[in-house]
Amino acid sequence: MKMVNYASVAELYKRYSQLRKQDVEELDQWVRGQSHLPLVTELELVLFIHSNYYNMDAAKKTVEAYFTFRTSCKDFFVKRDITVASLQRSKDILALCALPESTSDGFRVIFAKVIDCDASKFSFASILKFSFICTDILLWEEGCAEGHVLIIDMNGLHLGHLPKLGIFTLKNFIYYIQEALPIRLKGIHLINAVPFIDTIMVMIRPFLKKELLDMFHIHQQEETVYPFVPQHILPKEYGGKAPPMMDLRQQLYDNVAEYRDYIIKKDRLQMVDESKRVTTRSFANMFGLF
Repeated sequence: MKMVNYASVAELYKRYSQLRKQDVEELDQWVRGQSHLPLVTELELVLFIHSNYYNMDAAKKTVEAYFTFRTSCKDFFVKRDITVASLQRSKDILALCALPESTSDGFRVIFAKVIDCDASKFSFASILKFSFICTDILLWEEGCAEGHVLIIDMNGLHLGHLPKLGIFTLKNFIYYIQEALPIRLKGIHLINAVPFIDTIMVMIRPFLKKELLDMFHIHQQEETVYPFVPQHILPKEYGGKAPPMMDLRQQLYDNVAEYRDYIIKKDRLQMVDESKRVTTRSFANMFGLF
């Protein structure tokens, strides 16, 4: 079993002057006092604090949301064995990568595109499940960033994909990135937007807080994304200086394959034990889902 090459916590303390060891220790003690929560690594504690701009109360809420949602949302986070057929299909359908260079603001850029546009193969829940595995690995290996930007190239998507999105899958996706994912999300850019993008936005708008809604940017062409993400850091096929997207995708996916056993073990160790929760709250009541 290959172990993850975790980001250096010592380096993160040096990089972010507002990140204090005493706050990390305080959050650790709080987690240990919540009998239903699993043990959390120091890097994860750092991510929770940093992503919440050092607000300890907000960090605690994110910890609670993160582990409870990941335990309960079976579509995204249960049985994440990347060798199963559904995740292998998702890997073949999706090109996902992290660009090597950050923006001038220090934002890391994650780029995604559906490369097999046969809607009969498209499972939105499985694609998100695989994407979140990749996101976990990127956070483990890179640690904190000033922010993260997501670019989705919608070229090739068609009306056959629309009914495959699923309102509850969209709702769960929005909840996770809005309330639980320990990153500073700075923007979501949909380039080469499809004609039915307005329909998609109508579907997700009820679940979006204003802060997240304001982060959505819809681009009919690629060029209008350049003020947010400069062209020179994009993959080669988008006119940038980064390696081709498929090469970057392969680097990430090779890591995913090598960490298969580690991911399964870590998921098993970081489950919430609802029988030990002091205040009984159902999953539906906590998150307003279903």
